[in-house]
Amino acid sequence: MNNPNNQHQQVLWYLYMWDNFSLVDIIEDSLFIKFQSRLSDLEIKHGEFTIKTRKSFINRFGRKSSYYIYSCENKKLLLDLYEKV
Repeated sequence: MNNPNNQHQQVLWYLYMWDNFSLVDIIEDSLFIKFQSRLSDLEIKHGEFTIKTRKSFINRFGRKSSYYIYSCENKKLLLDLYEKV
């Protein structure tokens, strides 16, 4: 897989290269804050292909909160989409 040329390819690159990750991991790696928007664009156009696991935690103010862990098991689909976008 070549280096991404656009944000949609960057989403697919992360899903292909990293097994399980959160938005915080991506922001720390590359400051790519539009990951969720670009993933949503791709899933609207090509159907859902990611596994989003909700993780709950208690924030510093004592309130319940949650975030997603992203993954994708179908690596071939990711490669096919990478070439199309």
